[in-house]
Amino acid sequence: MEMFEDSSSPAQKAYVSLANKYRPQTFEEVVGQESVSKTLMNAIKSGRIAHAYLFYGPRGCGKTTTARLLAKALNCTGGGNNKPTASPCGKCPQCLEIAASSDMDVLELDAASNTQVERVREAIIDTVALASGRDRYKVFILDEVHMLSTSSFNALLKTIEEPPAHVVFILATTELHKVPLTISSRCQTFRFKPITEEEITSHLLDLAGAENIDLEEEAAAVIAKSAGGALRDALTIFDRAISFSNGKVDKALVSQMLGILPQELVKDSVEAVIRKDGARLHGVFEKVKNEGFDSLSLLKDLKNAFGEIFYLSLNSGKEPYPGAKEILAECTPGHIAALTRKISKLTDEVKFSDTPALAAEVGLFTIMQNSIDIDGLISRLEALEHSSVSSLSVPSAEKKSLNNQPVRTEAVQSAPKPAVKSFEEIKKEMFKADAPAMPEAAKILRPAAKTETAAPSFSASPFAASPCAEQKVQERTAEPQANNISFSSAMEVWPSFKQELDKNYPFLYEGVLSASVSFPAKDEWEFTFKPKDGFFKDTLQRRIADLEKAALKVCGQRIKFNFKIAGGVPKEDAFSSTRTPATSAFAPKYSSPRPAAAPDKSKPAISSEEPFVQGDFSAYAQNDAPSAEGTKDAGPKTLEILDIFDGHIVG
Repeated sequence: MEMFEDSSSPAQKAYVSLANKYRPQTFEEVVGQESVSKTLMNAIKSGRIAHAYLFYGPRGCGKTTTARLLAKALNCTGGGNNKPTASPCGKCPQCLEIAASSDMDVLELDAASNTQVERVREAIIDTVALASGRDRYKVFILDEVHMLSTSSFNALLKTIEEPPAHVVFILATTELHKVPLTISSRCQTFRFKPITEEEITSHLLDLAGAENIDLEEEAAAVIAKSAGGALRDALTIFDRAISFSNGKVDKALVSQMLGILPQELVKDSVEAVIRKDGARLHGVFEKVKNEGFDSLSLLKDLKNAFGEIFYLSLNSGKEPYPGAKEILAECTPGHIAALTRKISKLTDEVKFSDTPALAAEVGLFTIMQNSIDIDGLISRLEALEHSSVSSLSVPSAEKKSLNNQPVRTEAVQSAPKPAVKSFEEIKKEMFKADAPAMPEAAKILRPAAKTETAAPSFSASPFAASPCAEQKVQERTAEPQANNISFSSAMEVWPSFKQELDKNYPFLYEGVLSASVSFPAKDEWEFTFKPKDGFFKDTLQRRIADLEKAALKVCGQRIKFNFKIAGGVPKEDAFSSTRTPATSAFAPKYSSPRPAAAPDKSKPAISSEEPFVQGDFSAYAQNDAPSAEGTKDAGPKTLEILDIFDGHIVG
């Protein structure tokens, strides 16, 4: 009996958690939801009470508490009130019973436990039409309403849309997207936002003073950060910290209780990833394993650290550890943002791994090795280019400042201006008779002075008075100008000739490379092709004018080009069988097109009204068949062109 009496004494009363002990009893006491509280209070004062409300937001941010406060405001009778009040007294029977969840007219239902439509009909639909027993309003509070089944939502649909005048529905959920639009559109919706770390920290310090607990501000900040915007979670952690401590809650105690990694490990991890120091990163994981920390916690802390450093680059937020801002000097914000995203994806992978420690370390090594700071590289290249341009020697009188204003000193202004030589004077000095001897290769490629050519005469035409028309005719009919370069052998100019083709005629350059070249005479070059390379031979024959122009530009004289097939004449194809190659630089670039095949009258026509189908195109189909061998041995540029246009080599 004495034990029973002792257990019933005030000193042995049941323990009440801080979250329940300090639950807000008025709208003003709700932390971090001022906009919601103000809207509801104004609606009650003006009598604009809706028949259904929907509260959504993260866990522990005050949805259920606000629902109970709204029920109190609708039914409070303290002070002789006969209508809803925005400031419940908290002392009348209605307020006391609602706070204790024992009011018979305020029904709180856990939708997660009553998902079946039968339970919904029994608890709500069948009782909603009944008058309230004592209170002014019958209030239905449905917590976690997104857990209801589709059938339950359909059953509630008509009731929520048109409930009796004395009924108010208050729905609360953490996942708004799971609530059907047919339900949410019939409710007044209120968003509850996460509570900030500053608000949670301030609230914890106030409660610590009320409970006579020595709580350090840094410890309160750690608790607020670990709560993730949920005040209820913060109060639960604070409860644990009080039980874990001896009356004083400091940062070290909270970090040890929550298993938070030391800042040194987080710092080493960040710097190892940024500087790609594999040995240092492996040392971090060894410490994590030896000291019993969780590798998943390391990834989360590392991700949060990179995120806070990214915010620092935007001049917002605070350092995750002392000296974190120095990392910004080694990489760009874009690189930090990319690392944050990759580590976030790695965290999701490690959650489902059978070896989390190994998966975390290997994944982090992969991210570290494959991440490149592209923006940083571009910035360094631009700085290098700028320094190189700035180091060029420029006359002082011509230097300009960044704002494009001339920079002139007294010495520069008083110095005589150097004589500026014209291009013609410089050219005469370079090619005068007593100039120093030049290498043979330079002699070959050195351009000689262009000779003046007489303008061609034109017959009278209606465009004679137009200078533009005359200039176009001259450009179209004028011969290419020779450089008048003398060379002793064709081998001297052969490299320059190939370079000219590669620069201006890349397709001809590939054809030239596919042939064997010989020089029977100084002004005669011969190209020998394999039978399978007849396509290149035909191409060079059609483009012989371009070859002669290139040779004339490099050699200074006309070159005669001969083409032949090794071992005899190749089989006729769609090009060589019907076209006559040009043999002069001034001949047309292409010969006449292939004549159409004569129709075979022995074959019956499909229709006399369709004469086109009477033609015999068998020769075309046979000659245009793709050659796998020719495509296989074609040059890289030809294959690239064929791939772009979906073509093939015929012959």
